Amino acid sequence: MSAQEIIAELPKLKPNELRLVKAKLDDLARTKRQTIGEALLEVAGTAEGFPPDMARNHDHYLHGTPGRNREVCRHFLRARAAQSR
Repeated sequence: MSAQEIIAELPKLKPNELRLVKAKLDDLARTKRQTIGEALLEVAGTAEGFPPDMARNHDHYLHGTPGRNREVCRHFLRARAAQSR
């Protein structure tokens, strides 16, 4: 539901329902929102199952471009292919 749709529904609410909506809005306004950087830091380093050189060779693994350390890339791709059989 969009903000415009929510606003269009407000006149249909009873006074006690409007008070509940206002209380919830006030509560949300007081809540500290997490920045995108804080959210990313929470998940940084938590991925599992990737090769040790994933950061350096992500284009290789995702798009097939030449890898920077071919031996590590070949080893990981062979291991991954063996798992999928």
